[in-house]
Amino acid sequence: MTADESACRELILLPSLKARRGAQGRLVVTRKFLEGAAQYARTWPGPVTSLVALDTRPGIDMDQVEVAPDILETGLELRPENKAALAARLSNAAVVLALLSPDETDTVALCRQIGLPVVFVSEYSPRTELQIINVTTPNPLRRLRRRLYVMGAERKRRRLARDYAAGLQCNGTPTYEIYAPIAPDAFLYFDNRVRAKDVIDDQMLEAKCTQMNKGAPLRLVFGGRLSAMKGVLELPQVAQALDRLKVPYQMDIYGSGDQEEVLRHCIAERALSDRVVVHPPVDFSSEWIPFLKQNADLFVCCHPQGDPSSTYTEVMSCGVPIVGYANEAFAGVVSESGAGWCVPLGDAAGLAAQIEKLHNDRAALREMAYRGRNFGASHCFEPTFHKRATHLIRASRLPQALKSQSLEGRTGI
Repeated sequence: MTADESACRELILLPSLKARRGAQGRLVVTRKFLEGAAQYARTWPGPVTSLVALDTRPGIDMDQVEVAPDILETGLELRPENKAALAARLSNAAVVLALLSPDETDTVALCRQIGLPVVFVSEYSPRTELQIINVTTPNPLRRLRRRLYVMGAERKRRRLARDYAAGLQCNGTPTYEIYAPIAPDAFLYFDNRVRAKDVIDDQMLEAKCTQMNKGAPLRLVFGGRLSAMKGVLELPQVAQALDRLKVPYQMDIYGSGDQEEVLRHCIAERALSDRVVVHPPVDFSSEWIPFLKQNADLFVCCHPQGDPSSTYTEVMSCGVPIVGYANEAFAGVVSESGAGWCVPLGDAAGLAAQIEKLHNDRAALREMAYRGRNFGASHCFEPTFHKRATHLIRASRLPQALKSQSLEGRTGI
C-alpha cells in the first residue's frame, strides 16, 4: 500500500556517512555534509531530512562538528534500525537519495513496497575499489577476500541500478560510464565545495600568472589525507626526481593521516626538508582556498586510485592546474575540462619530468590555470547542488503540480 502522494513532500537522505555522539551528547557529523544537505533545501520544495546510522568509533574527518540546533538548517535524525520503524519513517517521503550499495538492498526493497522512488549516488567504480584494496591491504589473504567481495558487490550494484533506480547521480566519469547505459535518468556531476563567490576572479588569476611568469621556483602544493590511498609517499620521490633534474621548486603539503610520520621521515631522510614542508590541516574556506588562490602554481596529485575526489574541481576553481597520476577519476576530469596533465600511475619520475616542462613553459601553466578555473566555476558548489536537487524533483513522487512548478520556476525547464 502506498502513501497518499499529495502528502509526500519530504526529501530523505540516507548517507553512507555515520554520526557519532559528541561531548554534549549531540550528533557529530562533518560540516561538509551539513552544508550539502542545506544546499539541497534551497531548491527542494519541502523538508529535507538526513537519517544517519550511529558509529561508536572515533571519526577521522577534519571538519567534524557537533550539531547544535542553531547551526542545523535541515533535519538530522538517527536512522531507525527496525524495518517497520524505517518503513513508517519513510512513508511520507517524496524520494530517497541513497548510496548505490548492496548494503541498501533491503531498504530499497522496502521503498518499492511503499511506492517510494529511490535515486542512487555512485562514487567508486569496481576498478577503483580494487586499487584501494591493493594500496591499503598488505595481507595477501585478506586482500583476496576483499577483492572477491568487490566482484560480488558489483553484480548487486548493477542489479540495483538496472531494476530499482528512479535515477542515478554519478560523482565523476568512471561510474557514469559504467552505469549510465543501464540505469534510468543517469546524471553526471563533479563534487566541489568551493562556492561561486570564492572562485578565483580574472584579476586575481592574472596577477598570479604574472608573478609566475617571472620565472621564480614553482610553488607546488598537495592537500588531503596523508594516507596510502592518496599516494603521499610518492611526493618525496617526485621532489627527489626534481632535484636530479635541477628544477627549482617549493613543495607544501597540507593534511594529516596515518602516513604522516612516515612521510616526514622520508622527507628528512632524502634531505628535502628545506623545500618540502608538511603543514597541519587548515580551515577549508578561510585558509585553504585563499592559500591556493594566492600562493600555489601547481597541484601535484599522486592518487594511485580513482576516487572522485572533490580536490580536483576545488583546486581548479582556485586557478591551480593539476599534474597527476592518470587514475580513472582524474583522467575523466582532464578529458571533460581540457585542463591538466596525466602521467602513468606510479611514475614519480614522469611527474617530475612533466613539472620540468612546465617550469620552462609558464605560458602552458597560465593556459591550464584559466581552463581549469572555468571548469571549476561551472561545477562549483551552488549550481552542482541545484542540478542534483532538480534531478531529485524530477524523479520524485511530489504532487505533479508542485513538481512542475518547481522545475519551471527554479530551473527554467
